Amino acid sequence: QQVVPQQQVSLLVWAALLLLFAVPDYLAMGPVPDFWLLAVYRGATAVALLAYADALRRKPQLAMHSRMLMWLGLLTYPLFFLFYAVRPDVRAINTGVIMVMQLTMFLFIPSRVMLTLPVALFGAVGASLSYGMVSTADTATKVATCFLLAMPAVVGYVAALRLQKTERQEFWLRQQLQDANRELQGEVARRVALQVELERQAATDLLTGLPNRRALAERFPVEAARAQRTGEALSLVMFDLDHFKQVNDRYGHAGGDAVLRGVGQLCIGSFRGVDMAARVGGEEFAVLLPGASAQQAGAVMERFLHTLGGLDMDIGPHNVRVTATAGVAQRQPGEDLDALMARADTALYAGKQAGRNRVVLAPAPG
Repeated sequence: QQVVPQQQVSLLVWAALLLLFAVPDYLAMGPVPDFWLLAVYRGATAVALLAYADALRRKPQLAMHSRMLMWLGLLTYPLFFLFYAVRPDVRAINTGVIMVMQLTMFLFIPSRVMLTLPVALFGAVGASLSYGMVSTADTATKVATCFLLAMPAVVGYVAALRLQKTERQEFWLRQQLQDANRELQGEVARRVALQVELERQAATDLLTGLPNRRALAERFPVEAARAQRTGEALSLVMFDLDHFKQVNDRYGHAGGDAVLRGVGQLCIGSFRGVDMAARVGGEEFAVLLPGASAQQAGAVMERFLHTLGGLDMDIGPHNVRVTATAGVAQRQPGEDLDALMARADTALYAGKQAGRNRVVLAPAPG
C-alpha cells in the first residue's frame, strides 16, 4: 500500500530536478544547439516520468512491476553521459551526481534489487566510457574515476540486499504477530462464548428450557428494587403439578420428563415478556409477575391452569392431561424472595388440601 505513493513521489522529484537544472545549463551555455539538445532530452525524460506517475495513479497495480522503473533509469542516464561532452566545466560535479544517483536508486526508489542492479551497472559503465573518451586526464585519474563511479553501485547493491533481508524478516515477524493475534482473538472469542454458554446453562433448567431457581434468585432483587422505586406491585406464583408421581409411576421417568417439557413450553407461550417463569424443582414451578397485584396474578394463573387442564401431553402413543395447583403471594415492603416463596408455598398447599387444580391467594402477613 505504501509502494505506490513512494514511487509517485520519487518520480515527481526526479522529473522536477531534471527540469530545474536546465536553468544553470542555460546560464552557463546560453541558447546554443548543445543546450537545446540537453533541454529536449530533459523534457522528454521528465514527460516520461510524469506519465508513469499518472499511470500509477490510475492503475496502482503497475507498482508491483518494477521493469518500467528500470527502463526509465536507462532512459535518464544518457543525459548525464552527454554532460561529459557538452559541459566540460562540470565534469566533476556530473560524476558526483551520477554517484548519488547510483545510491538513490537502490535506497530510496522502491524497486526490485535485481532489476535496479543492471541500471546501476549501465550508469557506471556508460559514465566511465563517456568520461574516458572526452577527458584529457591521465590514465590513473581515469581509472580512479571509474572506480568511484562503480563504488556506489556496489555499496548500494549490498546495502539494498541487507535492507531487503531485514524488511523480509520484519514482514515475516509481522505476519507471525498478526497470526498470533488472530489466534488469540479467536481463543478469547471462544472463551467468551463458552463463558456465556456456561452462564446460560447455569441459569437454565436443561429439561424444560426455563430459567432455574438461581436465575429467579438473580432476577428477584432487580424487580424488587424497581417495585420499591415505582410503587408498583410485584407478585410471585408457585404452582405444582397434581398427582405427578402417578404419571411417573405409570409412564416412567421419560413420560414424566415429557410432561415437564410440555408444561415448560406452555409457560414460555403464556406469560408476558416481563414475567419470568422458572422451574424451581421437581414438578414445582414459579412465576414472577412485575407490576401485577395478587388478584391480577391470580386471574392470569386461572387462565393458565384452564389451558393446562385442556392440553393433551404426548407421551409416546399416549395422550395425558395434567392439572396444577397454584399459590399467589404479593410482595410486601422489605420482603425477600425466601419469605415470599414461603407464603406462596403455604397458599399452594392450602390449594392442594382444598382439592387441587385451583389458585389460592396468600393473605398479607401479620
